[in-house]
Amino acid sequence: MGNPLELSVLIPTYNERDIVSHALVEIETALGALAKQTEIIIVDDGTDDLPEVVSKSKSKLSFQNVEVIRNHPPLGKGRSLVSGFQRAQAPVVGFLDVDLSTPPSYILKAFTSIKSGQSDIFIGSRKASGSEVTREQFWLKDILGHVLGYLARGVIFFRMRAYADTQCGFKFYRNDVAKTLYRDLVAPDGLNDLEILLRANLLKMRVQECGVVWTDLRESKRTLRRILVGELIAMCRILWTYKIQASQSRKRLATSK
Repeated sequence: MGNPLELSVLIPTYNERDIVSHALVEIETALGALAKQTEIIIVDDGTDDLPEVVSKSKSKLSFQNVEVIRNHPPLGKGRSLVSGFQRAQAPVVGFLDVDLSTPPSYILKAFTSIKSGQSDIFIGSRKASGSEVTREQFWLKDILGHVLGYLARGVIFFRMRAYADTQCGFKFYRNDVAKTLYRDLVAPDGLNDLEILLRANLLKMRVQECGVVWTDLRESKRTLRRILVGELIAMCRILWTYKIQASQSRKRLATSK
């Protein structure tokens, strides 16, 4: 009988066949013996030959399973994660970006925190104590990030616990928590992470925010126009759903636990 499955790692991708094999090797190395009890689920929006590249690589890796879910049509990162989390089977589940902007060495820290019962959710942060940003992203996106942070702390998380960084692409959860949070989202793309943490607050879940080393290794494939329009729409949906219709939203979340 094989080792019990302990960890599910999701990797959202979009035409990243050139770096996916390297990412898998780095994650395997970081996990050590835990790799044998880990499943990798790649949720892919691309059109390149990434599935074939992964198929050739996975026989050399020690993961319990490596699977590619290719979306037709593309779903966007948020909806891709919804699909992946509903499929994930291990008691601890989470995702990180394929460019490894946050090093995979933090996965073990997240796994230990959740598995030991210290937290329900473990999130990486580029702004919390102990973080180190080794390369800044494009200056305009950095400004937009600061504006989003002020709006989030002043409006979205008003009179709630706020977070130094909601958008870092490194988050891990108890499986049942992920399946509860990643359901019926109103902001499934750029502000998906913010909505998830708002839901976690409303459900009184325990969130550990950990400062991480972060390097902007690969520019986002979303254009500035798409970011601006998409996040404005998403912000309006979040405000309408969780602020204006707050009582109905709380009831729906309470029954989904």
